[in-house]
This record gives sequence, structure tokens and C-alpha cells, in this order.
Amino acid sequence: MNAGVQPRWARRDFLRWGTALGLAGGPAFAQDSAGVTDNEIVIGQSCQLSGPLAALTTEVRQGASLYFDHVNASGGVRGRKIRVVAIDDAYDPKKAAENTKKLIDEDKVLALFQYAGTPPALAALPIAEERGVPFIAPFTGSDGLRQPGSRYVFNIKAGYAAELDATVKQLASVGISRIAAVYLNNPFGTGGLASVEKSVQAHKVSLVAKAPLEVDGSKMADAVATVAKDSPQAIIVISAGKPSVDFVAAYLTAGHRSTFYMLSVISNAQLVQALGERARGVVVSQVVPSPWNQSMPISREFQTLAKAKGITEYTFSQMEGFISARFLVEALQRAGAKPTRAGLVQAMESMKNVSLGGYPVELAPGQHSSGKFVDLLMMGRDGKFTK
Repeated sequence: MNAGVQPRWARRDFLRWGTALGLAGGPAFAQDSAGVTDNEIVIGQSCQLSGPLAALTTEVRQGASLYFDHVNASGGVRGRKIRVVAIDDAYDPKKAAENTKKLIDEDKVLALFQYAGTPPALAALPIAEERGVPFIAPFTGSDGLRQPGSRYVFNIKAGYAAELDATVKQLASVGISRIAAVYLNNPFGTGGLASVEKSVQAHKVSLVAKAPLEVDGSKMADAVATVAKDSPQAIIVISAGKPSVDFVAAYLTAGHRSTFYMLSVISNAQLVQALGERARGVVVSQVVPSPWNQSMPISREFQTLAKAKGITEYTFSQMEGFISARFLVEALQRAGAKPTRAGLVQAMESMKNVSLGGYPVELAPGQHSSGKFVDLLMMGRDGKFTK
């Protein structure tokens, strides 16, 4: 999927959800009923609708829209339909902060949902915390969004530290002792690198090389040269979207060989489309159930709704968006006849032992992060993951 081109469904979805830069604010709401009218519930999102990570965000939003559209077609939540106001931040933290203020002050959203990317989410979180706005299921595994004492952020999947530790542990278990790490040159990447540095010590693996990746793809040759000179047995790619696949392509094109390990924020569809047969053997950690799973109810529900929309190519990113939307709807149902921000927080804190179609959620007043599941899957010959 080309990061600069959005498919037709995305443009239709963009219009249907009222997602446009400079969109005029909706009706004025009293603070205790922000985002809620007799007919709708308004949710805000800052994400990448343009730039190198747009393709990945498109998949996440597609999965969420499958469930929101299903709920709205069935009458909504207690008679109110969900409307998501999404604004482009192009992975720019400053823009994400501006978007957040607009969503809260002008669009009067009930909550902020599925912000995409670590830098934008970290820029928005202090604003959400200060204004008392729930910040729900961000599309990032950053430890910075999983700190004790954060009153308004809620996570329902394992974080990057858990993914990276599982990766290093797996490498150690099969006798790989010399690894390298490339990382986005931003808080997402540096935070992940710190986790790897901690894990290699715990599992007695040597980190022989490390190199930064720029979001815009510049200095790629430098990253390749820095890593290749030490001939690591495996390379952990702490990145998302296009920079991830571009590094693999550049490394292989330069004539080097290694095994690549990636985080859950890489798209399996993007891997295959960008690398073709060269994607074979890439290992990706996953933190949500497989969208092809036939044994788990939430996966079967995803498949049913996707097929009804004519979607035949599934991705884990879609699945994460779908589960996050399912979680938000469950919280809205629990928040009472007329949800408020405070009521929504209490509703999520009450989800102590909840199953979303077989996907467990365990939250409480002192525990706003749920999710321990991490699986490592290898890309096979047919472009599908295998154990």
C-alpha cells in the first residue's frame, strides 16, 4: 500500500466520519455532557492521514470503522450513533497537540481515541490529562503512555517493552547471541532501544550495533553501513510503517543478510507489498489475535463484518483497530444513559474481568493498562504468518 495514496474506502470513510482539516465544530455542549447529544456521541482522533505512516494508520482506522459502522447500523449506543472526528497530524507532535486542543475546545469530544504513533500521543497526553478527557487505546506500545498515576489514559494491549523482551528472549533461546537494533530517531525508537538494552543484559545477548532511522527515510545508507559492519545474526527493527520496510529493502539490496525482527506496528500487508518474496523469514511480534483465527469469537466477528464490506485482505493492524473500537463501545454501554467523561473513566475502571469475544481486558482504578499477550510469527512463503 502506497503511504501517499489512500484507497477509495478510506476517502469515503474520511467523509462519512466528518474527518477533514478545519472541520467546523459541532453544537456547543455543556462540560458535563461534552460530546453527547440525543442522537450522537462524538469521539476525537489525531492520526496520520498523510505522510510515511499514513498507510498503517489507514489499516487501523479501517478496522475501527468496521465495528463503529456495525454498531451505528444497529441503532448506536443506547440510541446514539458514534461519530469520529479525525484530524491529520502527519506524525508531527506539535500538530497533534494543536489537534487535541481543537478536538476538546471546538469539537467538544467526549473522549480521544486511538491516537496513532508515540510522538503524537505523548504530545497530546498532558493536554488530555489536564482537561480530564479520556485518552483511549492509543496505537502505540510506548512505556510513556503506561505510567502509574496517569488518570485518563487506558491501554488494552501489551507494550513495546514486552514485545521486545519476548523477541530477545526468543533469540537467546535459539542460540543467537549477536544482534543489532535500528530505531526511529524519536521517542518511540529511543524508548524501544532502551528496552532492548535492558533485555539483552537479562538474557545474556550482545548488542553489537545500533543505528537510528529517520522518519523521512534520509540517512538510510548510513544506518545500513553502521549495522552491516558488525554482521549481526539478527536485527531488531524498532520502527513503524515505511521506514521499517525501507531499511530491510536497503539492507538486502546492499548485499547483506540477516534475520529481521519487527514490532506489531508493522503491517503484514505493507511488508509483502514492499518486499515481495524478500519478506519471507521476517519475524513480527503481535499483541492481538490473528484476524484469520477461526476459534476466537472476536476474530470471526471481524471476518464477518470485513467480508460484508468487501474486504478480503486482512491485517493485524485492522484487528487492533477493531478490538479497540469494541472496547470503546463496551465502555460507552457501561457509562450509563448519558455518558460523561467522568462516567466513561469509571466504566473503563470497572472492566476488571471482561472478555471482548475472547480477548481479555483487565482494568481497575489503579490499573489502566491491560494486555499481556505477545506472539512471535514468521512471514511464510505465501505472504502469510506462521508460528
